[in-house]
Amino acid sequence: MAGMSPFFSADDLLAATTRGDRMIILDSHWAPQDNASWDAYVSQHIPGAFWCDPLRMLAGTPSPETGRNPLPNPAMLQHYVTDWGISPGVPVRIYDTGRMFWAARAWWVLRWAGVEDVKIISGGTPAWEAAGGDVAGGIGCLRGHGTFEISSGGMPTIELEELDDWEAAGNLLVDVRGEGRFIGRREPHDRRAGHVPGAVNFPVELLLETGGVADPEIVAERLARRGIGGPDGVDPSKVAVYSGSGVDSALFLALMEHAGLSGARHFVGGWSQWAGNRHLPVALGV
Repeated sequence: MAGMSPFFSADDLLAATTRGDRMIILDSHWAPQDNASWDAYVSQHIPGAFWCDPLRMLAGTPSPETGRNPLPNPAMLQHYVTDWGISPGVPVRIYDTGRMFWAARAWWVLRWAGVEDVKIISGGTPAWEAAGGDVAGGIGCLRGHGTFEISSGGMPTIELEELDDWEAAGNLLVDVRGEGRFIGRREPHDRRAGHVPGAVNFPVELLLETGGVADPEIVAERLARRGIGGPDGVDPSKVAVYSGSGVDSALFLALMEHAGLSGARHFVGGWSQWAGNRHLPVALGV
């Protein structure tokens, strides 16, 4: 899958569904209130889509030791992959309400689990409706009969205890949260404010366009201006990325791959895992 964009246009999705192409569509909308993700799915979803709550179905049990959204338990992930009807050779298309953070989390986890043909719908539901697609209400698709057997390790990761050696070897650690959280001005979610010492800040929003994803060349140029890729930048194999808890960072990794820069590592536990360990140092400011 190297060299292929992880994004899929709503126009192409509409054309595929109109043709009756075989595929799995996942609705990965998330909202913070109890049952809000399910309520939103029941209210409206792309016809034929399965419901995917990204923080219940694609993350493990949160704790200070593992972070807010650690990697999912493989047995539980296998259960959902089967219920979604995911099978070898069948494309998977994922959307959310348009910001693409939650769709990207689902994309990354499924790729990590070995599913290859997974793509994020650029612009989510608004782009689908703008393309002329209908939305449906009701309980929708509850259970499929997938045959795909997951196997972890399909995407490169890095663990908390490896970060010191990673940076000491001259590799790049990128914090993709907003500047306010990076410098420690505010921290709405985690136990301490600041960032991992030695990390550089590159907010994922700087790679996004209103309503969707820019052309690969534009994303590649923006990354190169900040020293990632390009003739003089850091090779993606020497880049590790984190966010608060593996959501924004999943989108950053998808955008890197969109620009032809695959192979960066993902610190999934992110700042929530680092900040949860009181013995680890915190850096403030730039």
